[in-house]
Amino acid sequence: MKKLVSLILAVTAGLFLASCQGQNNIFTYTIDESYTEYITLGTSADYPPYEWPMKVSGKQTLVGIDIEIAKEVAKALGKNLKVVNKGFEFLLDDLENGKVDFVLAGMNPSEERKKQVDFSIIYYEANQVILVNESEKDSFASLESLNVASLRIGAQIGSVQQTLVEEHFNKAQTQFIQSVPDLVLRLSNKQLNAVVVERPVAEGYLKNISGLHILDLQIGNPEEGSAAAVQKGNTELLAVINQVLESLISSGKMDQIIFDMTELNKN
Repeated sequence: MKKLVSLILAVTAGLFLASCQGQNNIFTYTIDESYTEYITLGTSADYPPYEWPMKVSGKQTLVGIDIEIAKEVAKALGKNLKVVNKGFEFLLDDLENGKVDFVLAGMNPSEERKKQVDFSIIYYEANQVILVNESEKDSFASLESLNVASLRIGAQIGSVQQTLVEEHFNKAQTQFIQSVPDLVLRLSNKQLNAVVVERPVAEGYLKNISGLHILDLQIGNPEEGSAAAVQKGNTELLAVINQVLESLISSGKMDQIIFDMTELNKN
């Protein structure tokens, strides 16, 4: 499987040459040499398998489910792709201010966010889970068992996971920071007792970091899923994105992208 994913990534790298342009948070992908314009994606590349940094052919770039979707959107528009990597909490402000054209970041289209931007159809449904240290897993048999003052629970700032932590664990000590890898590191070092993340993200960390465990507890609504965001009223771009997503889903290519990127993250 590792060889298969490596081959897929190598082919992708050949088709979509990625290079960093001056700033370490901006990456470009050449979809077609004949294209003269770029569409700009905003993302927060600390959330595998949605997006994360990786060296491809010796160059630092971004890979993941959302990056692959963005390439398909760019191709449909006849443009090359530029990706701006920022903190998750800045993405919608950047979109609203015209610094990026659209956002893909494993983002849940909450009612609060819908007041600020417009969202596409859901392209991936994944339930939220609670990640803990394996040594403590037997201490938590319910959500209530985590909602105590002596426990420390974390989530990414500005995320739906932060909202869930605030809703369910109001008695616990909470920690909201920008970087998901930092949250998991603090969990692994036992500076935190639990972290709320999406299941595919948690499963990726389980494969790469020993001593972690996903609790068998339901939190949040798995049907909410992830969607792309555009500026309010940008119906033209939204229509293209929805068309691309519908095509990827109906053809089965979305499932393949999710599988490939999930396997790549495990390896």
